[in-house]
Amino acid sequence: MQQRPAKFLLTLLILLTVIGCVPLPGVRDTGTATDPLTAQAIALEEAGEYAAAAELFEQLALQALPPADQALLLRAAENHFRAQNSERATALLARINTRTLPALDFRKRLLVAELALSNNRPDEAMSLLSEGVPEGTDSALRQRFHADMAEGYRLSGNLLESARELEELDLLLEDMNKRLDNQLLIIQTLTALTDTALDLLQPNPPGIQGGWMALARIIKGHTGDTDRIQEQLKGWRERFPSHPAIPGLLEGYFQKLESQYQRPDHLAILLPKSGPYANAASALRDGFMAAYYQQPPESRPRLQFYDSSDSADTWPLYRQAVDAGADMVIGPLNKEGVAQLARAGELEIPVLALNQVPPDTTPPVTLYQFGLAPEDEARQVAERAWLDGHTRAITFTPSGDWGDRILNAFRNRWERLGGTLSEQQRYDARENDFSDAIQALLNLDESRARRSHLQRLFGQNLEFEPRRRGDADFIFLAANPSKARQIRPQFQFHHAADIPIYATSSIYAGVPAPGEDQDLEGIKFPDIPWLLMNEGDSPLARDNLARVLPDSQGAYRRLYAMGIDSFRLLPHLGRLQSSARETIEGKTGNLYLDSIRQVHRQLVWAEMSRGIPKAIGYAPRMMSMSEEMEGGPAATSAAPPAGSEPAPPRGGVIPEAGAATIRPAE
Repeated sequence: MQQRPAKFLLTLLILLTVIGCVPLPGVRDTGTATDPLTAQAIALEEAGEYAAAAELFEQLALQALPPADQALLLRAAENHFRAQNSERATALLARINTRTLPALDFRKRLLVAELALSNNRPDEAMSLLSEGVPEGTDSALRQRFHADMAEGYRLSGNLLESARELEELDLLLEDMNKRLDNQLLIIQTLTALTDTALDLLQPNPPGIQGGWMALARIIKGHTGDTDRIQEQLKGWRERFPSHPAIPGLLEGYFQKLESQYQRPDHLAILLPKSGPYANAASALRDGFMAAYYQQPPESRPRLQFYDSSDSADTWPLYRQAVDAGADMVIGPLNKEGVAQLARAGELEIPVLALNQVPPDTTPPVTLYQFGLAPEDEARQVAERAWLDGHTRAITFTPSGDWGDRILNAFRNRWERLGGTLSEQQRYDARENDFSDAIQALLNLDESRARRSHLQRLFGQNLEFEPRRRGDADFIFLAANPSKARQIRPQFQFHHAADIPIYATSSIYAGVPAPGEDQDLEGIKFPDIPWLLMNEGDSPLARDNLARVLPDSQGAYRRLYAMGIDSFRLLPHLGRLQSSARETIEGKTGNLYLDSIRQVHRQLVWAEMSRGIPKAIGYAPRMMSMSEEMEGGPAATSAAPPAGSEPAPPRGGVIPEAGAATIRPAE
C-alpha cells in the first residue's frame, strides 16, 4: 500500500530539488544506450515520474542476468521510495544482495537509511551512514549522503551538525540556483538555534561555520532597521571576506526580510475584564506590556484596549477597532470569539487571536492564532518517545474533557507515527488512591485474578509475585503537580519503577520545589523555555520580571510568557508565514506557523532530577516541512504579510491541526 508522505521524504524532495535529480548510476552500465525500455525508464525518472519508472526498472531486472539485475532492482527501489511507496521499496531491498557488488552496497545503505529517516528513526539511519563515503564515490551520491546526514542530525536535535552537513553539500553543488537554495537551508537551520547556543557554540577560529552562525545572529536580531542591517552586513563581510555565502543570497534574503517586516503603528487589544478569562487576560496583558516597554519609545505602537468579556461582542469590537484606525488587532482570548473571526471569510486588518480553534473551515488569510494548547504538548510527547526508540505506550490520564483532549491528541499522533497503544486508563482526579486504575493499566489485576483461580483449582495458597504487563515501553501521564506527586510513587509501588514516564508540562508548577517534586524523579516533560532556561540579564527573564511583577510567579506564569511573545510576534508574522522553516525564538518556545497560520511551539525538554527540572534541550521538529506541503483541506495559498495586502514501514508523519485551547490554570 502506498504510504502518505513521511516527514523526511518531504524534506528529501526539497533537498533533491537542491542537489538536482541526477540520474543514479547502475542502469546505463547494464543496458545498451539504444534499448528502448531502458531509455523510457530513464526518461520517466528524469521527468519525476518515479512510480512508472520503478515499474519499468523492475521489468528490466527480470530480463537481466546477475549482477545487472541487482543494480536494476536497486534503482527500482529508489524510484519507489521517491514515489512515496516505502512498502514496495522495502520489499525490493530484501531481494537485493550486494555482498559481491561493493559499488552497489553504498547506494543500498543510503536507501535503507532514507527509509529509516522517513520513519523518524534517525539513530538507525546514522548507524548505517557511520561508515562514511567510500573512496571514488561520484558527486551525486556524495550529495545524497550529506543530505541524509543533515536530516539525521536535524531529526536528532543536533542542528549545528545538520548545518555542517549542508555546508559539505554546498561544496559539491555547481549550479548557482541550487547553491542558493541550499545556503538558505543552512541559514534557516542555524536561526532555529537560540541566541545563547549561537554564542556558546562559535568555533575558534570561526571559519566558514562561524561565518554562517554570525550571519544567523544578524538575521535573528532583525528589527526592520534597513540602515542598521546594512551596517551589520558590511561588518560581517569585513570579518569573513572569503566566506562562500553567495552575495545574491544575502541581498535577496535581507530584501525579503525587509518586505515582510511589518511593525504596527496602532494596535487594538481585545481582552476581557471580567468573567472566567479575566485572570488569564490580566497575566497576558502584563506580559504584553513588559515587552512593550522594552521597545524604544519612538518605535512603540499606539495601544487601545477593548473589553471583550462578552464573546458576542467580538465582531462589533473588531469593526470598532477598524473604524478607529487600528492596523492590527490582538485577541480575543476565548474560543467563541476566535471562532467568530474564523468564520468571517475576510478580515480588513490582521488579527493575532490569543487562542486556537479547529480548522472546520478555511480561516481568513489575515487571521493568526496563538495559544498554549496542551494538545500540542501531547503530540510532542508522542514524537519525543518515538525518537527515543519506543514503540509501545500505555496512558494514564484524568477523566473529563481536559484529560480526554490530551489523550486523543497523544493517541492520534502516536498511532500515525506507527506506535502501538497497548492500554489506556482514566483516573478520577478527585481521589488520592489510584491503585485500582494503576493495577488495571499494568494488568496486575489480571495477574491476581489468575492466582485466585489457581488457588481455587488446587485448594491451597500459592506463593505469588504479581507480574505486570510486558508490552509497554513507557507511560504517558497527564496530571497536575499535586496528583503527579501522588501517582509516581504509586507506580513504583506497583512494580513499574523501571518504566519511563513521559508527561506534559502540567506536572510542573513552574517554580522549582525540590522538597515537593522529589516524587517526580525521572519524569520527562516539555515546557516553555522561559521557565527552564537561564536568560541571564535580560529584563524579560523570568527572575528579573518577577522583581517588577511578583504575580508572574503565580498560577498564570506561563501566560506572562505568552503575553511577551504576543507582542514580539507581530512584526515577524509575514516572515513566519513565508515558510514553515522560519522561526522566532520566543519565551513560550521556538515559534513557527503552519499552513493555516496557527502558531506552533517547539518546546524545551526537561527531566526531573532530585526535584529540579533539568533542561535537556529543544525537542527535534518532526514537521518542519509538512505543514506547507501537506496542509490538508484548510490549507490556503500564501497570504500577504501582516499589515499588507530496513525496518518495516511505519505510518507516515501527517501534520495535525486538532482542537486547541488555552491551558487551564494549575
